Amino acid sequence: MSNFNNPFSLAKILIVIFMSMAFSNFAQNIQEARKIIDKLCSKEFSGRGYSNNGDKNAALFLTDKLKKSKLKPFESGYTQEFNISVNTFPGEMKLALNDSILIPGYDYILDGASSSIKGAFPVIIMDKNLVDYPENLKKISKEQMQQSFLLIDTTNIKNKGFKDAVSDIINGNLFGAKGIIEIEYKKLMYSPSPIEQSFPRIKIMSDAIPENLKLISLTVNNQFYSNYTTRNIAAFVPGDIDSFIVFTCHYDHLGEMGKGVYFPGANDNASGVAMVLDLANYYQKNQKKLKYSMAFLFFSAEEMGLLGSRYYTSYPLFPLSKIKFLVNLDMVGSGDKGIKVVNGTQFKTEFDKLVELNKIKNYLVDVSIRGPAANSDHFPFYDKGVKSFFIYTQGEYSEYHSIFDKAKGLPLVEYEDLYRLLVDFVGSFN
Repeated sequence: MSNFNNPFSLAKILIVIFMSMAFSNFAQNIQEARKIIDKLCSKEFSGRGYSNNGDKNAALFLTDKLKKSKLKPFESGYTQEFNISVNTFPGEMKLALNDSILIPGYDYILDGASSSIKGAFPVIIMDKNLVDYPENLKKISKEQMQQSFLLIDTTNIKNKGFKDAVSDIINGNLFGAKGIIEIEYKKLMYSPSPIEQSFPRIKIMSDAIPENLKLISLTVNNQFYSNYTTRNIAAFVPGDIDSFIVFTCHYDHLGEMGKGVYFPGANDNASGVAMVLDLANYYQKNQKKLKYSMAFLFFSAEEMGLLGSRYYTSYPLFPLSKIKFLVNLDMVGSGDKGIKVVNGTQFKTEFDKLVELNKIKNYLVDVSIRGPAANSDHFPFYDKGVKSFFIYTQGEYSEYHSIFDKAKGLPLVEYEDLYRLLVDFVGSFN
């Protein structure tokens, strides 16, 4: 006998069909997001930094996406150019300690301001055996210091004067050494730099440093740009009125660490780019229902100190006073522990609205509040009086500013739920 005659079984089948349809829509969004993230994290974009046209290729990709989605450009077009200074490492990079060859990104990482160098140099280890015994330190001549790399090891050092000065010793190379080595015990993290120092500074994982370190051999080729042209990307969907709700993200990342090694930047911030593109497509398709106009801004040079968003707020493409609310999305690739809302304390009405919408629909396990912070592209807008949130996801995924922030490992477990919550949030504005 067929179960289709059983009302209970029919109800179960309808539920299964409904769930399948819902899953299909979910899968489609995730699939498109993953395609975008995979693309932005590929070698083609060189870590979306400022060597080998990484940022320019990413900008062209985004512009093409917006054009194909039929979003409108502002009067100046889809791009807004500005100039930055930046230090890069596009060339050959090699490093060996004694006879052991190290791998950039895995075993060591350069400080973003490091300069070029090539050769083999002795290593002087500035640890407790040297620093806490002045008679040992006096045995090392100024000339020896200047011809060597200094490895700084502060473990168990008692010399208070040295501990107080260690930051200046490292950052300013007070002994005039060929270069500085720091020991990293946890994770290697990189940040680009707008300046070029006169020496290289290297962080090396502790387990990659041999016990009897005597010699460092290395080749570093940096390229410093004092006036590099990069660009923000912008587009909009017109609504019934020209007040805007704005979604922002940054598309730049950290670039390369020598030939063949680059920082993919999946969570930071290919994830945010994918979400903003997804939202742009949604509002373009639902343009007839819009009360407020919707703007979508993709910033460059966030990793350089929010330079793209700072430039934009100084030269906005439409008056900042017309922004009803702004949501900045940065690092939204996880979410199993919910989201954090920066500026939630400042705009409590809007935060409470977000919490209530989440509660009604049961999207995320937590929507938690945070105060103001100058840690992403919302801040230059907030600093000029624009109501704004910065939303990032929380979860087990912890890769940050490393070569391991890859598309393949990005969970995207709450991508769809965050997307739906944001759509509901925009719809709640009268």
